[in-house]
Amino acid sequence: MTADRQPRLRRRGFLAALAAGGSVAIAGCGSTDLPWEDDAAPSFTAADAETLLADLTGPTIEWPAPVQPTRGALEDELERIDSLLESVPSSLTADDVPNGVVREEIADDRDEAREIRDRVSAESDDSDPAANRYRRLRETRGARDAARAAATALTAIDADRAQLVGELEDEHEAVRPTIRDRRAATDYRGVDTDSGRLRAALYWHRREDDLGWAEHVLEQWTVDPAASVVDIGDAAGELEFATATARVWDHFDGRYAADIDDAATGPIDLESAFDTALERSIDRADETGFPSQDGEEWYEAVGLDDLEDQRRRLFAWDIGRRVEDAREGMTDARDDGDLATGLARALEFEQTYRAFETVRDRLQDGAIATPETIDEIRTERTAALEAATAAREEFPPDVPSPGAFRLAETLRSLSWVDDNVRRAADNDPDVVVSLGEEVGNYARVRAQLEALPAAVTALRERLFAA
Repeated sequence: MTADRQPRLRRRGFLAALAAGGSVAIAGCGSTDLPWEDDAAPSFTAADAETLLADLTGPTIEWPAPVQPTRGALEDELERIDSLLESVPSSLTADDVPNGVVREEIADDRDEAREIRDRVSAESDDSDPAANRYRRLRETRGARDAARAAATALTAIDADRAQLVGELEDEHEAVRPTIRDRRAATDYRGVDTDSGRLRAALYWHRREDDLGWAEHVLEQWTVDPAASVVDIGDAAGELEFATATARVWDHFDGRYAADIDDAATGPIDLESAFDTALERSIDRADETGFPSQDGEEWYEAVGLDDLEDQRRRLFAWDIGRRVEDAREGMTDARDDGDLATGLARALEFEQTYRAFETVRDRLQDGAIATPETIDEIRTERTAALEAATAAREEFPPDVPSPGAFRLAETLRSLSWVDDNVRRAADNDPDVVVSLGEEVGNYARVRAQLEALPAAVTALRERLFAA
């Protein structure tokens, strides 16, 4: 699930989100939670975990913005959120909602919407970079979702539910073709320069991802008059999210078109270039001969058949799975006609394949093993942070490109490993905690960060030559 998008995932839609093939990022999914420790392994305490994070702070995650929205567009979305929240009292009582569980659900939705709205609004001032407005404008979709869910659930308590559900069904029938039309309008236009092609690759990838997710939500959408008021509210929220996604990307499309129309060289159709670069990337993946994970014979095929420790075998399998997922993601995107998404998956393949080779070699050499001391974990984390610093210098977030986006995704994985350590540290100092698996997680992210520059170079060469 990629990146900076933070859509509000409904309870009913959560498993569907996972089935969508990585279109939504779930905190913690980047960690390899495997049993690195056994009864004979050294124990660590919460105080040990605290020292891991005290030495060096984790990197700031900055997502690149392929387009610069206006302040007015953000204000319009905030007004919509406010209008939805007007009908939901600040303090819900039993007179408003007799059922305590339902009352809590509605209050949670209301509070979520307010939290996002307040955060987005507080960050807006005269010195606000346009790149931040891009991120915040996309975040407002989640606030609209939650606010609409709260408002509709409250309305449904005393409403004619059959009529209300009928209105939602009509709304669903109206917004589905809107999203389909936006998806069909993909034309891969961009400026025919190196930086223009990189920006276009990022822009169309983010557009495909957001609109594709909205389309998936609508495909899975259902509502029934017999459903609870909370479920009816959720259904309304999903429609609101899809409508907000279309509206946000209408604005982005206008701004992007104006930018490339004003470029000195003028815009061109980059579809052929994207298609050629993607096909060459798929050919490259095939040429690596990376074996499919069909069974235990995979270990022999990748040179790890002598790895007897089951914990390390599972760890290697997980790293290999990431390579296979990226490879499959390329071909799936090509088959779906999502060329920019395919290029993003191509970069992911180049990165994860190189990272796998590094991790495999270190496993063969015994360099990744159950840590005996906290210093061994600290060394791995420090190396990962140093790799992050080097990568940030090569891919600054103010220069929109697939490399800058992939860097942000990888740094997010690093932050999730830090979060695991932080949770361990959030205990009494003498409490024994599990830290053994983090040495592998830090090693994996370190290898990915170290591999990123070469991976980006490989993709750029194909994209620029096409």
